[in-house]
Amino acid sequence: MNEGKLDMPATIKPGDTGDDVKRLQRVFARNKALGPDEVDGVFGPRTEQAVKDFQQSNGLVADGVVGPITWSRVHPYREASPTLQAASSGPVVAKLQGVLKTGFGYTGAIDGIFGPTTENVVRQYQTNAGLPVTGVMDERTWMAPAGAAGATLESLSGLIL
Repeated sequence: MNEGKLDMPATIKPGDTGDDVKRLQRVFARNKALGPDEVDGVFGPRTEQAVKDFQQSNGLVADGVVGPITWSRVHPYREASPTLQAASSGPVVAKLQGVLKTGFGYTGAIDGIFGPTTENVVRQYQTNAGLPVTGVMDERTWMAPAGAAGATLESLSGLIL
């Protein structure tokens, strides 16, 4: 189906579900054409309208079907930002801690370890953003508005282009 193009997602259309739909919705959520809570992997009416608007604004046939030509205009699409939680570690945790230290109340070390201090600040951030308070950096938390000009923790952390 995607012979020779392992990175090219499948053609998707209204009614489809799955990871390729989520990839597309993620792009539209990052561009504010969809809300972060609309990244659900279901190609419904809101996603269809976002696709048609995108196609029309890019001089494509606005049919709501996302095939190779539309994908090529959407590219570069990105996977979800990583889910971080207690015991997660690495450079992405350090990037998150650095952002949380610049105005979100984080006072711990930028050590790349998702410990109790990081979790507590994430919980407070989720509370302030009106999100479910889990202490887990999930997709909705990464993409919730975090400041001026539509910034998100994801963009402030440098995880998107």
